[in-house]
Amino acid sequence: MIAFLSFAIVVLLFTVLVLTAKASEVSTELQEGERSYVNQSRINAYLLLAFLVLMMAGSAYAFKSLMPVMIPKAASIHGEKTDFLFNVTMIIILVVFVLTQVALFYFAYRYNESRVEEAYFYAHNNTLEVVWTIIPTIVLTFLIAMGMYEWFSIFNKDSRSKDMLVIEATGKQFNWMIRYSGKDGKFGERLIDTAHITPTNELGINWNDPKSHDDFMSDKLYLVKDRPVLMKLGAQDVIHSFYLPHFRVKMDCVPGTPTEFYFTPTMTTEEMREYLSKQPWWQGINPETNQPRWQTFKYELACAELCGKSHFGMEREVVVVTQKEFDEWMSKQTPLYQAAAPAAATDTAKADGKTALLIDKK
Repeated sequence: MIAFLSFAIVVLLFTVLVLTAKASEVSTELQEGERSYVNQSRINAYLLLAFLVLMMAGSAYAFKSLMPVMIPKAASIHGEKTDFLFNVTMIIILVVFVLTQVALFYFAYRYNESRVEEAYFYAHNNTLEVVWTIIPTIVLTFLIAMGMYEWFSIFNKDSRSKDMLVIEATGKQFNWMIRYSGKDGKFGERLIDTAHITPTNELGINWNDPKSHDDFMSDKLYLVKDRPVLMKLGAQDVIHSFYLPHFRVKMDCVPGTPTEFYFTPTMTTEEMREYLSKQPWWQGINPETNQPRWQTFKYELACAELCGKSHFGMEREVVVVTQKEFDEWMSKQTPLYQAAAPAAATDTAKADGKTALLIDKK
């Protein structure tokens, strides 16, 4: 109710301002006639020039002020290429924006009603039509070609390294289930049906498959510097989106439709912190921790799809380490089979017992 009343008040105030301005304009025209209209046109012309200057100055100031707080440089090979393509696109857009806006506001000033001269009516020019059609076509073709090249480099299976790290991530409301294959480098089979997916085995892992006995789960996503990663993605309930902003990679997780992407991290978490420690904004104190911002920096895994009321809870920490540190971390992990398989057997026995009881009653 408060929101509705606030909206109604804003609409009424806006209406009053518009009607007041309109009444003032009509009153001035009745009093001064054509001379008033010419004077008003001259004033509007200068106001438009002033707006152009303020807009350009404000845009430049905002760009300079916000650049330091934007996401840091890419921490993956594909991310560096993506940033390059993004920067090229933004430079082209910036040039076109400045040229078109300057021309727009200059013409509004140059040919306002107060001037005696009239604008020349330039109806058509074949050469000009060809030029402003061919140039955008070439530019857009160049950008599209670059984008397609990077896209195919990410999804080209032939270019993938044989020693890549394969990780499985399954999204659910509201968590990520991250599974590693263990020392054998092979994932155990999953059986996606009601008989195998239980509270103790949410992924439906087939415990009779020996390859599943060393698989383990992790609350954090651990990656290895300079080692290619293949993320195999899925979802249990609704559409989620596996997003690693610092690595510039994102892929939707669709129930019943496996997806994947491939990338290579280039900076460990500690190396990124060291890099940020030299950036002015990151040297500032984080009010929540009373520490410099760079000291509390963490790579982030987020869900980029609004998946429900606790969507914010999908955030997870990403840790990039060296191969040696990764091996040490893996050696400390407990296979899911040791705890989940006995519990799953108990759940199955209980379910079978209930089924048998129902049959006896019938």
